[in-house]
Amino acid sequence: MVEPLGELQLKVMNVIWDRGQATVSDVHEEISASRKIAYTTVLTTMQALERRRMVTHDTVGKAYRYWPAVSREQYTDASVDRLVGDLFDGRQEKLLCHLLGADRVSKADVRAIRDVIGRSEGGGA
Repeated sequence: MVEPLGELQLKVMNVIWDRGQATVSDVHEEISASRKIAYTTVLTTMQALERRRMVTHDTVGKAYRYWPAVSREQYTDASVDRLVGDLFDGRQEKLLCHLLGADRVSKADVRAIRDVIGRSEGGGA
């Protein structure tokens, strides 16, 4: 099972997922555009992600190029499953009811949810 990622680990993974592959320099450059972060911190984080089998690497010249070993969809699915299990007694409908009861759900969101439900019931493409 895919374990939860910390905030920085998730930022690094998002860069790698978005790019499809990335070096430490690539990730450092992108993250440091929005916050101050040391190159070695990014390196250590990417090494930790590799130990956790979230990424793998090959060598390009003197640099390591990292690739996702777990897709964003796999990570998202595992995270939602864990959330539903931990907070909603394993019942997805409880999560959906919680989200729909929140003030932050717009009419457009409700329409999109209805479309998904319609498709899952065989009412659409």
